[in-house]
Amino acid sequence: MKRIFIFVLLWSIPAWAFCQVPFKWDFDCALGITSYQGDLDALKVNAGFREIKYSASVSLRRNLSNHLTLRFNLLAGQLAGDDRNFAEPEWRIRRGIAFKSPLIEGTMLSEFYPLGMYPSKGKFMRARNAFSPYLMIGVGWGFTNPEVDWNDANGNEEINPELSDLDKKAKLKKLNVVVPMGVGVRFKLKDHSTFKLEGMLRPTFSDYVDGISLAGNPDKKDWYFTAQIGVTYPFGKNKQKRVNVLAKEEERLRKEEEKAQKEAARAEREAEKERKAEEKRNAKELASDIDKDGTPDLKDDCPTEPGPRDLKGCPDRDKDGVADKSDSCPDEPGTVELSGCPDKDGDGVADINDDCPDEPGPVSNYGCPASDQDGDGIADSEDRCPDQAGPVAFGGCPDTDKDGVPDPDDGCPDVPGKVAMKGCPDLPPPDKAIYFGISRNDWFVTSEETLEETIEIMKKDKSLYASIEGHTDSASEGNETGLSEQRARNVRDYLISQGIPAARLDSKGFGSNRPIGQKMMSDDPQLNRQLNRRVEIRFFRK
Repeated sequence: MKRIFIFVLLWSIPAWAFCQVPFKWDFDCALGITSYQGDLDALKVNAGFREIKYSASVSLRRNLSNHLTLRFNLLAGQLAGDDRNFAEPEWRIRRGIAFKSPLIEGTMLSEFYPLGMYPSKGKFMRARNAFSPYLMIGVGWGFTNPEVDWNDANGNEEINPELSDLDKKAKLKKLNVVVPMGVGVRFKLKDHSTFKLEGMLRPTFSDYVDGISLAGNPDKKDWYFTAQIGVTYPFGKNKQKRVNVLAKEEERLRKEEEKAQKEAARAEREAEKERKAEEKRNAKELASDIDKDGTPDLKDDCPTEPGPRDLKGCPDRDKDGVADKSDSCPDEPGTVELSGCPDKDGDGVADINDDCPDEPGPVSNYGCPASDQDGDGIADSEDRCPDQAGPVAFGGCPDTDKDGVPDPDDGCPDVPGKVAMKGCPDLPPPDKAIYFGISRNDWFVTSEETLEETIEIMKKDKSLYASIEGHTDSASEGNETGLSEQRARNVRDYLISQGIPAARLDSKGFGSNRPIGQKMMSDDPQLNRQLNRRVEIRFFRK
């Protein structure tokens, strides 16, 4: 029941994110029929249409979106069934059991409209669709109180008297869980009012809707069908702001474009004004140019030596773009970065300062190749692992297990792991447990599979250690620390005999001081005592 309620609720939640419909609420009332299926009917013969009864309902519907609604429905009617409606098989006429029962039902339904209730061409909805089909599913309770005519005044050879006696003593006046599901269609009347047709099946999860179970067919639950016609009236109008979003966006873009054009025109005027002012200043400054190099003396760093204007009037004998007065090698073309000096080996050290001008090397080694013992292309002075080759990304250190963590930082260098775990894999879950008989220190044969699994795990991952903890149960063994220690030592000795180093194992007994957790306990005290006669193996890393 709880799961069904959660399912219906979760189906409805996403609708809150959709666009609104014009009205928040609908109220409807409907009339219809009910048809029962169970021990006193036969689906294959007449599909429940021999005992049709009338029903009425009222509903309050919350319109969550154009496609989804949440509906609270109250229905009242009657259910009935009679063996004598069937000519075949003959035993039905002879059995002749009949029932009738009032029906009061309250349910919460979710309705899904695949085509929507309103046209989906725009955000704002005005007129409904001419017709809107929908699907329904929900959950609720149905009250029944059947009156059964057992047709046994003179005995009834077609029913088991013992089983019928049990049925007669059963509680029949009860609430039953129902799960209505079905389909419907709503037709537009005027404005937002609608006329609806719908049909729903209702499994009940009960076999006593008709008052007969054990004496009939106890393997199948009862259910019933409803079909109704009704009228729906909307109320609670939503307020919708009618804003032409497209026109507003176009207006914003137009204003931004006009502003950008004005800014560009202003910048162009400022540039033209500055250019004219520069021409006037140059005209005055050009009146004085002693070396006649085209650079006015006021802007000429070398007013008595002709030079290009881009070097502020200073000469450049080697034509390397560095004025002679700033060029450390004025007769040899070089680079601006090296103050006009050449660098034949391209190692970033000028030849005049390079102890090995024909061999590239780092600045820290005066331009000579640095020592690289492991040959990984990283100088020993910058190599975290100068004796082991490794990539630059790991500072020259290797990654033996290829897990993305260099060996110096890897807590488990020989076992692939996770970066977040410093190169170690996750601890193997869950903790292992070996079980023992009462006052015994040898384990059950069924625990040998757990021991073999433990051995395989520790051989595979040599970074693992194990804490072996022995326990007793308080009821039959008492707080015998010695027994629990012996159990733990026996398990430890066995693991050592199978090749697990003793240094990776430690054992300890706790007696009955550490019983199993409450979540693991059952309603069986004997089983709980057995679970406490155990040795637990907990993995850890140092």
